[in-house]
Amino acid sequence: MISAFYVLHVPFNYGSPSELALYKCLINRRFTEIIPDDNSILSKFYQHLRRTPINEQVPVLTIQNLSYVYIRCETNIVLLAVTHQNVNVMSVIAFLRSFQLIMIHFLCKGEVKTMDFELILDNSVLITELVDECLDFGVLQITDYKLLEEYIKVEPNFPKLLNEDDFNDSGNEEAEHDPKTKDKKKKGKAKTDIKSTHNQSIKTDVLENNANIINSSILRTYSSAINWRPKGIFYAKNEIFVDIIENVEFIYDLKTESVKLNEIYGSCIVKSYLSGIPVCRMGFNENYMSSIQNDDVVKNIDEDPLPENQIKLEKIEERGGLLEGVDENLDDLELKESTTSSVEEFRDDVHVNAEDEAVEKQPENAITTDTRKPFKHRIPIRNIQFHQCIELSKIYRDNIVTFIPPDDKFELMSYQVEQQKNKKKLPLITIKPVFKIFHGTKRLLVMCTLNTTFPRRRHCKSLFVRIPLNPYYFELDITDPNLKYKTENGEVSFKYDTMEIIWKIDSIDGKQTVRMMCELSLLNCEQITLSKISHHLLRKMDHLDSNGMEQGDDESEDIRHDLEAFYGVNGKVITSTQKELLQEVKRNFTNDDIVLTFKIPMFTYSGLKLSYISVDEEQLKYPCFPWIRYLTQSSDLDSQSGPLAIGQNCTYRFKLSTACFVVA
Repeated sequence: MISAFYVLHVPFNYGSPSELALYKCLINRRFTEIIPDDNSILSKFYQHLRRTPINEQVPVLTIQNLSYVYIRCETNIVLLAVTHQNVNVMSVIAFLRSFQLIMIHFLCKGEVKTMDFELILDNSVLITELVDECLDFGVLQITDYKLLEEYIKVEPNFPKLLNEDDFNDSGNEEAEHDPKTKDKKKKGKAKTDIKSTHNQSIKTDVLENNANIINSSILRTYSSAINWRPKGIFYAKNEIFVDIIENVEFIYDLKTESVKLNEIYGSCIVKSYLSGIPVCRMGFNENYMSSIQNDDVVKNIDEDPLPENQIKLEKIEERGGLLEGVDENLDDLELKESTTSSVEEFRDDVHVNAEDEAVEKQPENAITTDTRKPFKHRIPIRNIQFHQCIELSKIYRDNIVTFIPPDDKFELMSYQVEQQKNKKKLPLITIKPVFKIFHGTKRLLVMCTLNTTFPRRRHCKSLFVRIPLNPYYFELDITDPNLKYKTENGEVSFKYDTMEIIWKIDSIDGKQTVRMMCELSLLNCEQITLSKISHHLLRKMDHLDSNGMEQGDDESEDIRHDLEAFYGVNGKVITSTQKELLQEVKRNFTNDDIVLTFKIPMFTYSGLKLSYISVDEEQLKYPCFPWIRYLTQSSDLDSQSGPLAIGQNCTYRFKLSTACFVVA
């Protein structure tokens, strides 16, 4: 039981005790009067945070017989739960995490991407109603945002931003009398009035003209066994979209030419636009999705007949070229009419595998009956987390994922794959860089060879190769804007604020090799040696102070270099702005790793594929159109923001070595 709930704005930079008033209580809700007042609770909580370093702070505190459980969100927002009883701490943290996702769902819409304290203050009434629906006298009731949408009828208060169309309409009166513009406005209104065939459902007990009336089926759903899907949903066209997305975390050491880390964080995202209460069944090419052995597989495999398979993998593989241009939205995926096939192939495959497993389990003699071999995975899959709608017993018995899907988008399951255990799987993309420093001409030559090892029929989209140039031993001439490069595919640019060479390739096929070469000018090459580069790569930077600034052995030498740069000795002039830019780059520079970001549509690095799917509704008996997409990607750390990226640093990196540098 939670005694009090708070939404706070707590800054990271804790200073003197006089800055105690910096924290702000945005939302507060008390469920009992046994605990002290809010000011006493929050002041003690903030004082404890201010005295504790950030790297030593823990999410659970105990102060004067009160337990403080909190999580940090982005933009210094803190969700705090206070209790005076002995409660399950993990369940409280799970609730705080779920409430954070609920707030993001209701408040972060359209152009609003971040949830700051001003947005929370503007929507205090909405958040208070969300707290009242989620907690009843401090006891958790519901955290499903789809059901909360039916309860909560308060519209969020978003800041109104003026678009370019507003300026054009106010400043150009002639456009209002133009017949062409009138026709365009009429067409735009006509498009908005058209209902989509797959994202507009018709629900019973809801009046279209009055949005304040609560659907009575929602109230019945709240107390039913299937509380994630209300009754009375109807769609004119029944479709289900299955999206298997895999994020690759990869580290390759160019010194030892070995893979240090190769893991996959996958998720199965489903968008269901189905009428009634359908039962969906999915089968994958992995025989042990649950990772649990079952002795009764052979006995129970034929008890429940499976419906017909609504996909045929051979046809989808043949038409793989039709799916190359898909983007991240499942609604934009256009697939031709899928052919139906019998389920005999899938059932025979499961039956044969079950029989083989039973044969392996047979004892060698009649005395020992517990001797059996451990099952082997086709895919080294682990840490599978299923949605609550999945019937776990069917997975253990039939290896079939059976579920009644919630309406609209949800995550069916998430998993991890230790790709290092699969020796047959090569790295998707490999790169071999060479840095040549010419002391005579003060030039830096960067050459890269990129190889793709995925199948030839697949295409890699939006490939970005970020090659950092360490500012501690590469003193680049930022006054020379000319970048000379030559590449077999894509284009090359240089980013001054991060000191990175960016090689952009729009599309590249599998089993290909491309090369790139670029040339940059240097200010000073005398101090660049292999030993200095090796010290930086091994993080032996003793010559750096606590602020990350370079300390020379002789201060007069540094002053001389600054004076020469300021007065233009050797023809080079560096202004104060450029010097501040270089210092800022040095402070923010983290490592020398080459980072790759890419997307490979219709391909899974782990090899996990959907081999069987069926949708069955007992009463309506409608045909269903399944749509399937696969995506393997690697994103940058800066782009990994939001709830789905927490806990995952899925970057594709190559660690440099001294063998990559040549000093001439």
